[in-house]
Amino acid sequence: MRQRIPFILVCLLLLCCTLVFAGAEEQTSGAFVYELKDDGTAVILRYTGAEASLAVPAALDGHPVTAVGPSAFLANPALTEVTLPEGVRTLGDSAFKRCDALTKVALPASLTEAGVNPFAGCGALAELAVAPGNPNLLSEAGTLYSLNDGRLIWYAMTNAPGDYTLREGTRIIGADAFCECDNIRKLTVPKGGVALTAIGRRAFYRCENLRAINLEDTEISTVGADAFSGCLRLSRISFPEEVTQIAERAFQDCGGLTELNLPETITGIGEMAFRNCSRLTKVKLPEGLAAIGKNTFAGCGELTEVLLPEGLGHIGGGAFQGCAKLAKVDLPESLNYIGADAFSGCAALEEARIPESCGYIGPGAFYNCRSLRKLTLPEELYTINSSTFFGCGALAEVALPEELEEIGERAFFCCVSLREIVIPDPVEVIGDWAFAGCAALEKVELPEDLEIVGRNTFDGCGMLKGLPDLSDLYE
Repeated sequence: MRQRIPFILVCLLLLCCTLVFAGAEEQTSGAFVYELKDDGTAVILRYTGAEASLAVPAALDGHPVTAVGPSAFLANPALTEVTLPEGVRTLGDSAFKRCDALTKVALPASLTEAGVNPFAGCGALAELAVAPGNPNLLSEAGTLYSLNDGRLIWYAMTNAPGDYTLREGTRIIGADAFCECDNIRKLTVPKGGVALTAIGRRAFYRCENLRAINLEDTEISTVGADAFSGCLRLSRISFPEEVTQIAERAFQDCGGLTELNLPETITGIGEMAFRNCSRLTKVKLPEGLAAIGKNTFAGCGELTEVLLPEGLGHIGGGAFQGCAKLAKVDLPESLNYIGADAFSGCAALEEARIPESCGYIGPGAFYNCRSLRKLTLPEELYTINSSTFFGCGALAEVALPEELEEIGERAFFCCVSLREIVIPDPVEVIGDWAFAGCAALEKVELPEDLEIVGRNTFDGCGMLKGLPDLSDLYE
């Protein structure tokens, strides 16, 4: 009996799974692929037809159509006009996204719920009508609003170029709402009339002519992922004191930004948030910031000054990679982690004093910092990772920590100004090519207990004399 109970349970589970999948089985009616809901109504999943002017049927195989699913008409090249029937209550995310020929859409009074911009990328769509009596959706002046949540859903790419003022009562600029709209120049938030609380992901993605937006009088707490990514001409943005988070890639490729004034309330900045902001010159980061994400300021080639807060513990991989004009950075005493390639390619960086609290410096962290002359390493650093100071051509001297145990491959490769190096006794491993190409290196003191040395560790060190035979230690 004990052996039969698990078998019965397995059978019941398989039966339940079969029933669930059977209920969600796709059906086909003409050019429409749909599925049935538990109440017997139909959800359109895909449309495979090539009609130019399409009146979506009110029922499929006798089942009332109540919803159009996400991406159901995605990138249909034939559609020019679409009418949705009465009875449809839900329009899914990106339902008509990138229907390039679509010019006219009629929405029924029954439609009360619209997802993430159903018409994103519909560059020809000029007429979006909502049937009289619809209690939630409002279409006016080439803009679609959801009234129950105060959300701007869609802004027409066919609107005349110029400025736009948000409708009073707008609380959310929805995801993808202005996505790739080259016609928007400036967004105005009217004082006192709007309690804007959120900007969704990709809300202004690649709005290449957007120049300014003032958020000071809003109540937003988060700027969504990719919200302003690719806004090439955005030169000025003001944040409210309520904002706490800037999501990943929020301002990536905003080549017009020259200076950032971030409120002290910000505690999180996502990865690549300001990547490739090529004209950004100065950044002061807020006091509450504990971490800088990966590639946050990578590619900011004009950045000359960064003020880091006390309390910052983490600088992510590639955070300032390629900031070629960054000449000085004061690392706070709280810092404990510098990620891989964090300052790689900072060709103007002359000095780096790494605080005693920092126990990890990632591979390539100061790769090709060719102006780096002065370097202070923390005593608690046990490993110098591969390529950490690769190509630091101006580095003439460096004091290695007394507790150091390992020097990685290419760690000081082509440090052509380095004249002398004392390798402390705890070091047991020196990686291949670690000091190769150090053409000015004249003297090296090696530890007695060295166990492994790379075969090419001192290749190209033509000035180095008196080096003992290390062949027994080659890997």
